[in-house]
Amino acid sequence: MEIKICENRQEWKNFNKQLISAEFLQSWDWGEFQKSTGKEVLRLQIFEGGEVVEQMQGFVHNLGLGVKYLYLPRASLKSEVISHTRRESLFGDKFFKEQGFSFIRIEAKEELRLMTYDLYPRGIPLRGQLTKNRQPGTTLLLDLEKSEENLLKEMHAKTRYNIGLAEKRGLIIKPDKDTDVFWKLNEATTGRDKFKSHDKNYYAKMLENNFCHQLTVYYNYQAIASDLFIVYGDTCTYLHGTSANEYRNLMAPYLLQWEGIKLAKRLGCKFYDFWGIAPILREDAGKQVSCFNNFCWDINHLWTGVTRFKVGFGGTVREYPQAVDVVLNKWKYVVYKLARKLKGLN
Repeated sequence: MEIKICENRQEWKNFNKQLISAEFLQSWDWGEFQKSTGKEVLRLQIFEGGEVVEQMQGFVHNLGLGVKYLYLPRASLKSEVISHTRRESLFGDKFFKEQGFSFIRIEAKEELRLMTYDLYPRGIPLRGQLTKNRQPGTTLLLDLEKSEENLLKEMHAKTRYNIGLAEKRGLIIKPDKDTDVFWKLNEATTGRDKFKSHDKNYYAKMLENNFCHQLTVYYNYQAIASDLFIVYGDTCTYLHGTSANEYRNLMAPYLLQWEGIKLAKRLGCKFYDFWGIAPILREDAGKQVSCFNNFCWDINHLWTGVTRFKVGFGGTVREYPQAVDVVLNKWKYVVYKLARKLKGLN
C-alpha cells in the first residue's frame, strides 16, 4: 500500500465517479473553492498493486506550538481491497508523520472500526480518540425520484399549508447570485438565531462556482429570504439558509425550500440533503422530546427549531459515525487538548 499526493483533476474526478455517492466535501471543485479562501488542501490517493483503491481530500490546520492536523471530512474508505487491519495501519503510515501532522481527524462516511482509546487518565499509548463531528452527524434525505405530487403528500399538513400560504402572498423567487443580498439576510439570521457564520468573502467565493446555486425570495421588491444549494453528483445539498426579521408571517422559507427541491429535480439530482438535523430519538427516550411528522429529537438541542422546520418536509434519516482523532504525536496532542480545555472548548 502506498500513499501519493494527487495533483491531477481528471484522475481525481474519474475515481469519484466510481463511488456510489461521493459527497461534495470530497470533490475537486470544493477543494479549489477552499483554496480560494486561504485553506491548504491535501488530496491523497492510496495505491494497491499499482492501482488507486481509495482517495481522500483533507484540509490542513496549523494551530501553532508545532501542532498541525489533517482534517478529512466525509472521507469514503470502504474499499474491500483495504482490510480493517490495513486501514488501521494506513493512518499510522510514515507519510503523515513526514508531513508533520500531530494527528488526523477523520469524519468518515462509513464506520472505520479504528481502535480508539482514552487519553486520560491512564496515559496509555494513544491510537485514536472519539471527538465531536464538525459536519452534521445526522441529516435528512429526500428521494427526488418521487413525483412532486408524492413529495407534497409525504410532507406534514402544516408544511404543505405554509407552502400554499406563501404561494398566495405574491412572493417572487429569483435565481440571481448576489452576495450582498445573501450577506444582509445572513447577518439578520445569525444575529437572531445565534448561529456561527463564515465571513462575507467566503460566501462570495462560493457563489463564483457553478456548483453553487442561490434562490432568493422577494416581497415588494425586498429580499426576505435567500438559500444556497450545492449540487454535486446525484445530490443537491441545502447548505445555508437565511431570512429577514420582517415579514415572517409570509412563510417565505417554506416556499424557498420547496423551490430548492424542485430546482434539484430539474437539475437531475436523485437526492436532496437538508444538511443537518438534531439526532433522532425514540419518543420514550427519557429526555424532553419534541416530535413532529413522525420524527422525535431532544427539545433542548441547539438545532431544535431548524429540525422541526426540516422534518416537516419528510425524508429519510441518515446518520454518520462519530469523528475520530488518530494521534501521531501523543505529546503534541496533549498540548492541543489542554489548550482547548483552557479555552473552555472541550
